Amino acid sequence: MKPGREPAGWEETGSAVVESPRPLGRVAGWEAAARLLSKEFVHFYTALVGEYIAAFKIAPGFARELFRSGVYGSNLTFRKLPYRRELSDLARLREWNPGWIFREDFDPRTWVVVFLHGYIDNTGAGRVAFKLARLGYQVYVVRYPFLQSVRRTAIGVMEVLETIQHREHGKRIVPIGHSLGGFIWDHLLLHRPELVERYRMPLYISMGSPRFGTLPAHLGIGRSAREMRPGSALVLDHLKRSYPPALEVYPFISRFDVFVLPIETALLKQGINYVFSETGHVAQATRNETVRAIEEIMASPREILEARAEKRCFHPSGLTWLLSRLPKPALERLGVAGILDYVLDGAESPEFWIRIVHHDVRSGRLPLLKRGP
Repeated sequence: MKPGREPAGWEETGSAVVESPRPLGRVAGWEAAARLLSKEFVHFYTALVGEYIAAFKIAPGFARELFRSGVYGSNLTFRKLPYRRELSDLARLREWNPGWIFREDFDPRTWVVVFLHGYIDNTGAGRVAFKLARLGYQVYVVRYPFLQSVRRTAIGVMEVLETIQHREHGKRIVPIGHSLGGFIWDHLLLHRPELVERYRMPLYISMGSPRFGTLPAHLGIGRSAREMRPGSALVLDHLKRSYPPALEVYPFISRFDVFVLPIETALLKQGINYVFSETGHVAQATRNETVRAIEEIMASPREILEARAEKRCFHPSGLTWLLSRLPKPALERLGVAGILDYVLDGAESPEFWIRIVHHDVRSGRLPLLKRGP
């Protein structure tokens, strides 16, 4: 009897017959690309709708602040938000969340958040700050003349920190800034690293802050907008400096951020980068997922946060890929050459700590710290 021939696509390995891998055809490749493109479109659409919803949500608070202190405050002001003191008890939080591993120095009763708003924004629009206060956190919101220079605003913030320290004696300061607010914190922490020890800052969270500058700043007015342009003297000065080693840094990046371009300008190699896949720039200051991310960072040890993240290359955005095709003189004229070198350094792209945050997948990507049994 003649041995039967194996079907096409099968190979004999020892005594076992295994299926040989079949190369993907052109049709299968196009199908995979179409699925990826459709998924990206859904994420972009969700982010776009979220921006309109965010603008609608912040409108009442924005209007109240305008009646309170005018269209453009000429002086730097600050105030402490009313908070739910009963929810800040650490013993009760441990009782309500027996499975949560808390960081050793975490205590809402002794931590004070100082929140800086973004460009054009005001304290009434920082809904994230108000939501944190309702969860029992002590939050100070600072309103500043956003058109003035970053250096001048940073000096004013230093005076605010001194006043808060006298009011909240013995408590630790947690700096959080959105957009230009994060850029101001960057300037302060990079030029005055001794503040981290003086105010016992455990961590710093920047929300959509353009560390390398942002191209839309060319459309802005005022000294601060000019200083946020890529390649500006202030940006180049920031890039020469580094944060104090003892300070934990957590940048927030929106994949579809039209005010921070390229989005890689908000990335940091030093910290854990929280990448929001279905949000925009304004929505970072309103979404509940942003609040949950902030709370996860403050309440969890660094090693736990690293275990939930992954260290890998950051896949460049479409705009970054297009910019990388421009000649070197054009990149230098735009001021984005440093961004590309930072993200696409050498033959192998550098690795970043990445924590993906999905808004449309509510299956526990971000853990929820419970308030109550």
